[in-house]
Amino acid sequence: MSLNLDNVTVTVPDGLAERTILDRVSLSVEPGEIVALTGASGSGKSTLLAVAALLMVPQTGRITVAGTNASEAGDKQRTALRRHHIGVIYQSANLFPSLTAREQLHLTAHVGGHLDSAARQRADELLDHVGLTSRAGARPAELSGGERQRVGIARALMGRPSVLLADEPTAALDSERGEAIMALLAEQAEAAGAATMVVTHVPEQLHATRTLSIADGRVSELMAARG
Repeated sequence: MSLNLDNVTVTVPDGLAERTILDRVSLSVEPGEIVALTGASGSGKSTLLAVAALLMVPQTGRITVAGTNASEAGDKQRTALRRHHIGVIYQSANLFPSLTAREQLHLTAHVGGHLDSAARQRADELLDHVGLTSRAGARPAELSGGERQRVGIARALMGRPSVLLADEPTAALDSERGEAIMALLAEQAEAAGAATMVVTHVPEQLHATRTLSIADGRVSELMAARG
């Protein structure tokens, strides 16, 4: 299912006035599509991702996730939409230090209310897909930066999200590891058929379907990167 933002505006207090972070932003990301979002620091990239992840409520506009108008949803429904339809990958993997790679995924299933044998099997399959079968029993301190990010990708896919959002997932990695993580993210997003948006300073690493740029609160399309 797609992600749609329609005429979204976000403002924040700025002294006695207000500053517009997002200015009537409209965009759509289709299932299986991978969109790169670029822009200077402070341009509103992270705010746009937070709105899409239903972590921030805009002053105006509509956000539709998995066919549901989240703008009219209450807190409980928004939480349910996030839990069942949205996967988020952060700049740093934000893993629980006491849990193994496998347990990180199990926890996601537990929070979603379905930690059963099928979920345990899916966790092992995802860790295999991201090349971490042999590291499934390792804790974050025992993993490299790239391995932790791969756990983060697998965890975000654990709930079979309709929408996958990533906020500069390679920011802390060198270029070689960054390219590998971006390729893996694109591969897994396409395989899952998730509507995917990735905030990145290096869109060429992602080989995205489209590249969007945000400046002065407005989003524009830079290029269609591939068919």
